[in-house]
Amino acid sequence: MPCRSILLSACVAFAGVAPLDAFPQEAPYTAPRTADGKADLGGVWSNAEEDATITQTIDGETQTSAFDNPWEKVLPFRDRAGAMAWREKYGTYMSGKPQPDFTLGPDTLPNRDRCLMAANAAAPPMMSQGYNDAYQIVQTPSHIAIAVEMMDEIRIVPMFASQSEAMKAHLSPVLQRWTGDPVGWWEGDTLVVETVSTSARQRAQSGMPMSGDAKIVERFTRVGGGKLRYQAEVTDLAVYLRPWTIAYTFHLVQRIWEYACHEGNCGMAGILSGVRKVERDEKRH
Repeated sequence: MPCRSILLSACVAFAGVAPLDAFPQEAPYTAPRTADGKADLGGVWSNAEEDATITQTIDGETQTSAFDNPWEKVLPFRDRAGAMAWREKYGTYMSGKPQPDFTLGPDTLPNRDRCLMAANAAAPPMMSQGYNDAYQIVQTPSHIAIAVEMMDEIRIVPMFASQSEAMKAHLSPVLQRWTGDPVGWWEGDTLVVETVSTSARQRAQSGMPMSGDAKIVERFTRVGGGKLRYQAEVTDLAVYLRPWTIAYTFHLVQRIWEYACHEGNCGMAGILSGVRKVERDEKRH
């Protein structure tokens, strides 16, 4: 008599063959270890073309949706138009239209044009920039460094034995730094990084609007197959109606290539000299 699905286990056992659950199961993934026994996150990773999701809790119900383009439609902004003001302003500037407050001099140009910072490449939450999306993680017992191909940014995270020790190590909010004030600790094989006090100079020009009260908690976990699971929870009730979480997967790649911005910063000279010429031409007419 042929075995039907409901009788499969009984038929197999009757035939003298062990049921499926008797065979050895594949062992859960165990991350490679560093010399001090921690999960080894070292290597060069990329988040290019990675499908990301955003999760938020609305009226007690957890909702997850694609973090797609345009991503601002899924973020819970308090003031959507105000939050997008910088992005729209920079878009106008990039289209070649006049933006006088950007081009008064070298110190008024946007951070990108000064080769200082590329929005949220290294700063949390780390987002794909569309290209040059490679990140090199260098790990020691006391610090973890994340070097980003875009703009050659580096974020250095001091490590602590526990979350409570890390919380005590945050610097004064007065000492705002590029990419913020991060502290890290381990929860099993997951690296946890909490960042506060992100520099106003960065926040004002970021595609991911935040206030000085923002707190970002990131989690990095190797999940096998050359993959690194990334999750970042953003809490900033001055800008967003509720906390929200973004998650995606990094993939191992070979190396970071040089990102030279503009050689000798000739781009800055070209931008400013071009604007001055336009101003002279307007005066003549």
